Amino acid sequence: MSDGGGVADDADRGVFFDEPTGQLDPPKPLAPAVLAIDISANKFSAGLVTTKGDLADRSIALVDPDVGPEAHFRRLTTIVEQQVELADRHELRVAAVGIGCAGPIGPNCDTVSPAGISSWRDFPLRERVSELTATRVYGDLDGKAMAMAEGWKGAAQGLSSYCVMSVSTTISAGIVLDGEVIDGASGNAGQVGHIIVEPNGRRCGCGARGCLEAEASGLAIEAITGRSPTEPTYEIMQRTGRLVGRAAATLCNLLDLELVVVGGGVALGFAATFFNAAQEELSSDARLPYSKQARITPTRLADRGALIGAGAVGIKGWGRDRAKVARAQPTTREGRPG
Repeated sequence: MSDGGGVADDADRGVFFDEPTGQLDPPKPLAPAVLAIDISANKFSAGLVTTKGDLADRSIALVDPDVGPEAHFRRLTTIVEQQVELADRHELRVAAVGIGCAGPIGPNCDTVSPAGISSWRDFPLRERVSELTATRVYGDLDGKAMAMAEGWKGAAQGLSSYCVMSVSTTISAGIVLDGEVIDGASGNAGQVGHIIVEPNGRRCGCGARGCLEAEASGLAIEAITGRSPTEPTYEIMQRTGRLVGRAAATLCNLLDLELVVVGGGVALGFAATFFNAAQEELSSDARLPYSKQARITPTRLADRGALIGAGAVGIKGWGRDRAKVARAQPTTREGRPG
């Protein structure tokens, strides 16, 4: 008999078996999920998005504008690794990575030069994230990712032609026409922040004057007022809403859109004052028979939209690649893979 805490006694009585795992149920298979990454002007976010569009978890790291490219990537690495470690807790396995990144970007986020992160110029984001996660990586513009999210789980469900705009530190957007996200020649379609809303207005970072981003973004509001956009005057909230409504009217007249969904910290923070002014301006400027019913509405996904959108980018890319593999497989006479 042993004095080892009774373990040997139990073994002698046959309580334990040679193959204890044989008495257990097989492990539950882990559901596939996308590791979603959002790169904005002031923060990095990473999260786990299920194939049903649920955001299971997330981590956030603020961007330090004064550090170099590798310091930025180390900060991103920290939250990515946190989410990979948390996947098991949620009974998920990371099947792909999806990235939504502020522009401009190269195809599939092979290179990125996001506004607000000055040391990332042509940074090879997709390659670096692929090396970090050892997983297939798909990337797109953050505004396009948000448009996919709102059409999938948010305020634009059931619509075929709409725009989703984020009015935050900077301004980004994605446009869906006839059920398809517009890519453009370089993949950067949807940069509505560079619609001119104030002719001869403030100089924008792009070099033009009077761009929406130079007049209505969080950075612009702080430069104009000397105050944080979290401390706005009533006049500033109204003016910002009017300018966004003016840009929205241009889009609705040009592209025959049904709806403009607006999110972002500035717009949501300014709340009803912003949205009422935006809708009034839209209704005033969009008067064509097909555009006069266009509406502006707040996002339904709030601060979850960016990561759900990045998840959608990953799911779309992953599905596309799986379809390519299936088409490449030889088939039997019955049409099944051989």
